Formats: sequence, structure tokens, C-alpha cells
Amino acid sequence: MTFNHPLYDQLKNYNVVLGSSSPRRKEIISANVGIKDFTIVKSTFEEDITKEGLSDLEYVTQTAGAKIPSILEQLEGTNSVVIAADTIVSCQGKVYEKPGTPQRQMEMLKDFREARHVTVITSVHVIVIKDGQEKRVSGYEVTDLQFNSDLSDRELQNYADCGEGLHVAGGFQYQSIGNLLFTGLKGDYFNVVGLPASKTFSLLCEALQVRSA
Repeated sequence: MTFNHPLYDQLKNYNVVLGSSSPRRKEIISANVGIKDFTIVKSTFEEDITKEGLSDLEYVTQTAGAKIPSILEQLEGTNSVVIAADTIVSCQGKVYEKPGTPQRQMEMLKDFREARHVTVITSVHVIVIKDGQEKRVSGYEVTDLQFNSDLSDRELQNYADCGEGLHVAGGFQYQSIGNLLFTGLKGDYFNVVGLPASKTFSLLCEALQVRSA
């Protein structure tokens, strides 16, 4: 079954680049945004922007934007459409990075349980390069998650012990067993997984000035 949309015809004229090595973003671009022919070009940006004085949205937007230069340097002047993104998990005004250790993961899960509310924000940038000229558009998606405040320490520890979520922002994988930590979701599910599919599609249409027939 094929979803016919003029965006896909336009994209045939470009080298479509996903500026991320995330397996989840790769799957979303293919299965949910509907782009089958694209290449992966990983940014070399260290993601070391200071959070001080920045709102969560400002921080994630600046981080996503800072990934772009090192991606463009690798394209060698080809006509390209580049998709760059960054996702953060925020709780009570604090950004939660990858835990790295089960101990830190447990601390984060307890924070979420106490707050009962977790926010996932993704900033998406689309850059069109044609004949040496650049056009950039960007947007963001916010998804709210309701954490299950009735979970015991033992249940949280069981999740930490399973090894899932150690190397992702927030310390949980909502698309896997991690969904059992939550009681509800408001917003774009794919945003929580790593890339808001609908927002990304809309930004691609905007950048390429594509409208449905």
C-alpha cells in the first residue's frame, strides 16, 4: 500500500540525509514519515551546550541546531535535504540526560514518581540545500507523560535491573517495557520514541514548499 503525496516526488531530486545514527529515528523516518531512500550522516557535535539561563525549549533547539554544521561539512555540495533533531526529557524544570548507571537511573525514576509528570521535547530542523543555497525551517513537539506514582521502589528497581533505558535520555524506553512505568500520554507518541513523525513531515513540506493536491 502506497501513500501518494507530492512531497515524495520532490524528495527524489535530493539526497535525503538523516543527521542521526539512532535506530529509532531511522525507523520512524522510514516507516512513519514514509521516506525509504535516505542516508545517515552523524553529527560530530559534542552536545556540550550549557543549560544555564536557557529554558528547556531553548536548550533542545540550540542543541539540535548545533548539530547541523558538522553534518553539512560531510555533504560535499550535493543538493540535499537534511533532517537534524534533538530530544530531551524534562521533569520539574530539570533536564534528564542518559543515566549511564543503574544507580542514577533509579534516582531519576524516583524523581519521576514523585513529580508524576514527565515532559518530552524534540526540536527538529530541516535544511534544504540546492545549487549552493540553503533554506532552513524548524519546529518542535512537546509530549506529556503521566508517571505511575503507585509504583513501589521494588518495581522501579526491577525496571532498572532489566538493563533497558540506561543509554537513552530520561532512563526509559517508552516503546518497550518502559511504557509500563506510565499511566498516560498526551501528544505525539513518536516524539517520545525519538522523532515526531507528523511534525517532521510538515516541516519537510514547508521547506520544499509542497502542498497536497
